Amino acid sequence: MVGFTFAAITYLRIMITNKQNSLYIYTCTFLLCLFISALFHAHAQEAKLGPRVEVEADPLAYVFKGYSIHTAVTYSGFRSSVGVFGIEPPKFFLENKAFSVFTSGFDVKTDYLFGSIKGFYAGLQLTYSKERVGLKDAEYRESIWGLNIGVRTGYRFLFGKAENNYKGFYLTPWIALMYAPDAKTIQHGTQEYQQSSWAPFPTVHVGWRF
Repeated sequence: MVGFTFAAITYLRIMITNKQNSLYIYTCTFLLCLFISALFHAHAQEAKLGPRVEVEADPLAYVFKGYSIHTAVTYSGFRSSVGVFGIEPPKFFLENKAFSVFTSGFDVKTDYLFGSIKGFYAGLQLTYSKERVGLKDAEYRESIWGLNIGVRTGYRFLFGKAENNYKGFYLTPWIALMYAPDAKTIQHGTQEYQQSSWAPFPTVHVGWRF
């Protein structure tokens, strides 16, 4: 990145001192674009190991009386996944602890791997979920459907060998910040349950890379 900074500064100096020489400026622009392309091509070489399938789960979902299974594919420096989940949110996640809540649904995620199959990544997440909500001392449950969008980041620990394209077990802790554009509020008797418009979601996934 030092080379990129030096090239950018040099280009700006050329632009300032050669305002009248259009051909020179166009030539420098082409060379700068070529340099940037080469830089990012080199940076992404490790990620271009060919498409690979991964299967993973969230152990915390099972701890909190739920389930989780996700399938993903890594390709050209990106990773996309689809999955289903169910979880009973822990009490400290609920503003009104008079309610019992079970959340289930499916999600789609796409992450940028920053040029490496392992290490830091960041991406977007889209979740469509249903909350089954009711008072703990009542049988009635109300379903609330909603679409959530968010950003996420995490770190991939791959324990396979590089020469085998990191095939094998991996672990990835991550956190997402989710936004519910249509958060709802419901009333059961004298108690009120309100969905949060913004909610952090930290967890850890474990999986197998094929």
